[in-house]
Amino acid sequence: MLADSDARVAARWEARAVAGCCACAAVLYSLWLLGPWINPGLDALNGYVSEFAARDQPGSRLFRTGDGLAGLLAAAAAVAGIRCGGGVVGWSGLLVFGVATGLDGALTPMTCASYVDSGCAVRELVGALPATHAVHEMTSSVAALGMLVAMGGLAWAGIGPRARWGWAWCSATGLATVVTLGALWLGAGAGVAQRAQLSLIATWLIAMAVSHARRTRSAGGCDA
Repeated sequence: MLADSDARVAARWEARAVAGCCACAAVLYSLWLLGPWINPGLDALNGYVSEFAARDQPGSRLFRTGDGLAGLLAAAAAVAGIRCGGGVVGWSGLLVFGVATGLDGALTPMTCASYVDSGCAVRELVGALPATHAVHEMTSSVAALGMLVAMGGLAWAGIGPRARWGWAWCSATGLATVVTLGALWLGAGAGVAQRAQLSLIATWLIAMAVSHARRTRSAGGCDA
């Protein structure tokens, strides 16, 4: 009986950790919403949100710090979720998302903003930018893939938002990701599509936080 009670207490604390980390990660991941006020010169229609965090842009330290902390918190939520048991594939996807997002902000930010800086665009085209600029594209892609695995895996396991909403989030985010890639290829509208993608990710993190906060008041834990 004592062991069962201890296990329930541990599960509740782990659910609280998931809720708190997901909520804070969502807020920090959404700092780009301040971008138009901090750096109004960037192109919201076509420019990548990551350009707010480019090393040569005003306010970049704020956005890089936000991404780094958001990634760390998402990874912490994933670890707490894995400890709860269940949904290992989904939690692993969230862990990948967190690590890749943290790298995006802390170690591999864009060097410059190619959509507003023609010199940067030329250097990007000829491969004259530092390796971290190219690595940023890779870590961003890994983060997006990790999030899709997280959404789909946790929906499949019945963890987080109700299954139909979890699958809807996953489908909408996947569609936004595909549209973003298509817009990049066409050379127009990538900024709008990516902002939709990031908004879906942030709201999913909030939904995960709410779901697990409710479970801390029940007898179960993360996968109750």
